[in-house]
Amino acid sequence: MSFGIAFGLGVGGAVAAAGIGAGTALGVGGTALLAGGLASSVASQAMAAKKGSAAARAAADAQKKGQDAAIAEQRRQFDTMREILAPYVTAGRPDLTQEYIGAGAGAIQQMQRLAGLGGEQARQQALFQARQSPQFTQLSQITQSNVDEYLRNREQELANFQKSAAYKKPTLAEGQKGKAAIKQAREDLIAQFKLETDKGIRGIEAQGFEQQQAILNPILQDQQYEQIGRQQQQQAIQQIEQGPLFQELTRQGEAALLANASATGRRGAEDTQAMLGKLRPQLLNSLIEQQYAKFAGLANAGQTAAQNLLNIGQASAAGTANMGIQSGGAISNLLAQQGATQAAGITGAANAQIAGMTGAAGALSGGLQNFALLNMLGTGGNPGLGQGGFYSSQAAATAAGGGAPVAYSAPTGPGGYSGWYIQS
Repeated sequence: MSFGIAFGLGVGGAVAAAGIGAGTALGVGGTALLAGGLASSVASQAMAAKKGSAAARAAADAQKKGQDAAIAEQRRQFDTMREILAPYVTAGRPDLTQEYIGAGAGAIQQMQRLAGLGGEQARQQALFQARQSPQFTQLSQITQSNVDEYLRNREQELANFQKSAAYKKPTLAEGQKGKAAIKQAREDLIAQFKLETDKGIRGIEAQGFEQQQAILNPILQDQQYEQIGRQQQQQAIQQIEQGPLFQELTRQGEAALLANASATGRRGAEDTQAMLGKLRPQLLNSLIEQQYAKFAGLANAGQTAAQNLLNIGQASAAGTANMGIQSGGAISNLLAQQGATQAAGITGAANAQIAGMTGAAGALSGGLQNFALLNMLGTGGNPGLGQGGFYSSQAAATAAGGGAPVAYSAPTGPGGYSGWYIQS
């Protein structure tokens, strides 16, 4: 019979079929037991290999699912924190903080008006417009062009100088000689040449600056801006003086002074009139100082609020970026572990299959060796045995079996073995 067909073990089964088929159909005695044991061993090895491979793959799949869940949770946590920090990141946007910055700038302008410095703002605007004018910018371009041309000419002069005898054979200081001294002397000549010619560059730049300054000087010296400052200051003070707060405080103050003077009989006294005369200037000065302090506080509050918002936005953005880096690193580690897990599962499955195939091949090899040994024993040193494990005579079989019944087996096919065997 063919065990290779019975177990379907591929190459190992084919080897078993070839080996067992070569020994013909035995069906009796030790050969039958050998075949049964071989079949059982091969089958158990194949089953163990299959189960081992499946277990390795299942373990790898289970670990991969856990790592997939961890990766998903990392991403979810990052998205959640980014959503939480989004309003703070947005708070630091310049377009949103501009309102607070503008409030501070407006307060500063009002402070300048009260201090009589409002004309300086108009002067700075005029200077800015002058610097942006084509005439001013053209002078800058001309100056730069003149400097570039000067530098090109200087490089040509330096190249010509380096070809001169004064450069090739420089005069050395007393006591100096050799290549090192000559090299140092040449470097000193070049440094001296650049130092002297740098004066020309500074002269060109100074000339350009003077030409530009000639455009700006009329604005800097114009007295209209001081007049603008005084006018703005006067207007700011008038706004306070004509405002409802000043009017009401003045009314109450004067009424209180007159009531007190009437009660004491000093309504027309000089001191009463003096107090009435001082009331308005003192009250106006106090309100101006209060208004100035309010503007200063508003300017500081606007700048502080804008800076705080910018700081919050920067810190939140940095926090989001840091979380992104940490989350990315964690996900990368999990992906690397996942790859290692899958590789370990594939390797474990392969090792289990290899172990099963090796065990099956070993069982087949051992079975074939035992089968060959039985055949060899039939023609070996024991004269009682014949071929195929049968005894050569009835007497030999009876003696070997201790009087147990014996029987004769005829060949079952061409080339088969025959002889006496002990009945079980």
